[in-house]
Amino acid sequence: MPGFGRQVQTKEYTINWRLLTNSGQDEGFIRPVIAAKGFPFYPGSSMKGAFLRVCPKELQGEYCGKEITENGQTKTKPGILRFHGAYPVDMSWGNKGRLVDIVHSQQNRQVEDDFTTTANPQISLYGTTLVFGISSTKHLEPSEWKKIWDIWEKALGIGIGSRVSAGYGHFTESLENTDKVILSVHLCGQGLTSKLLNKTPEFRPNMFKAVLRGHTLRLLGGITDEETAKRITQELWGGIDNGTFIGKLGINFIAEELNIGKHTYNPPAKRPVSMSTYDLEAGKLDILYIGNSNQEKTKLKRILTQIIKFSVLLGGFGKSWRRVDHRIFYPKYFDNHDKPMIGCHWEFTEESEELYLTCAKLDTGNISKFIQDIRQNLINLLELPNVNYVETWREAWHPNKVQVWGRIGKTSEAIEWFHGAYSNNKTIKRTDLTGKINPTKVGRIWHRMYPRYVIKDGNLERTNQYVELLTIFPDDSQNTQEFLQFLNDDTKFLKIFPRG
Repeated sequence: MPGFGRQVQTKEYTINWRLLTNSGQDEGFIRPVIAAKGFPFYPGSSMKGAFLRVCPKELQGEYCGKEITENGQTKTKPGILRFHGAYPVDMSWGNKGRLVDIVHSQQNRQVEDDFTTTANPQISLYGTTLVFGISSTKHLEPSEWKKIWDIWEKALGIGIGSRVSAGYGHFTESLENTDKVILSVHLCGQGLTSKLLNKTPEFRPNMFKAVLRGHTLRLLGGITDEETAKRITQELWGGIDNGTFIGKLGINFIAEELNIGKHTYNPPAKRPVSMSTYDLEAGKLDILYIGNSNQEKTKLKRILTQIIKFSVLLGGFGKSWRRVDHRIFYPKYFDNHDKPMIGCHWEFTEESEELYLTCAKLDTGNISKFIQDIRQNLINLLELPNVNYVETWREAWHPNKVQVWGRIGKTSEAIEWFHGAYSNNKTIKRTDLTGKINPTKVGRIWHRMYPRYVIKDGNLERTNQYVELLTIFPDDSQNTQEFLQFLNDDTKFLKIFPRG
């Protein structure tokens, strides 16, 4: 294994999920930085840049160098520190089952229209322990080295490498050593895991950013024009603008209690199929602010709180997020062991229960009020003129484009409608409303079972009921119009958005 000289101070840190170092692309394949003998390497120049971003201003010149003027000429005076980068401590990084990572952007397809998407492979290090090296041109006392490593751990707390905003580049030993977290959300959930190219299952934290970014775009698409919606989404969650990466927010997810399982079923006349599942009993989603303005930080926290509440209320995270977990709400669907797993289910855990929206009554309670108010709240927070929305997008959040229907009950009434007739042999199965697999077409309906909370004796209390929610982006098809009429005339569902 590569090593550092005796004069180099070293410290080991373990990657919380994945680390990506991007050294370019070949036909869509993202290459890592490779050092001598083919070992992955985190460059010393990148290490210095990350260190400098968090180093106190009064120490930057001494540690990292500065420009000085001598005899009318500007010169660079080197700092005392030399950053040697990082190598893996052993060969576990080469696990071929984990080494090839994929990036599969779904934003255009999920929000705007049925675009074709492609997955791009890349090499990233999964759960690897790296040893970082720093040396000094002069002797330093142990107390000074502690100060230096504390600064470096603050850099690790923000994240290093590429795609930090999506959860890459964070380290377990430095997760608490950052002041950049503006919102922590405690969650539990269950559903289907993603799979790598070699079919290895993996619970992937970047799914949280994907959902939050997608909902940000949907909400903005309902209150401003297309160019502004995309620009603000990039400014918040990252993107390339004139060749420069921009983005104020990043995520880091800590899976505290995670179990990976599988769902096996036997399709008729075919071999058994196994689908990988996750059961996350406890996890913490940290959203980080990559900036230094306390005023902006406060505003962004208010915006993020709206988006997080919206995401858990009406959707979910990861694969099959538009459907409820059938294992919980429709177990008889699996009685013959011939059906694939469908859906997911997410909830706030006790530490984040204050984020729940209470529901004393469906038409006048906090859930209805939140859905009615979120557009205006974001207009006010982002200081946008309330004049436009993106009419061409399938899922722009505007009262002309979306309807939300709800009911209160212990079980789901709507889940069976996705698999059979809902009335007089009428069905929404495999229509444009529910979506199709062959050919693939994203549906226009979300289904959610949201735990019903109420205020009792001044305290937040969970009931044994759920608020069942259907979010529908109607088209003009006969199937959709007949289903909306059915909801209105023949069910206990109440249209809570838009009103009237």
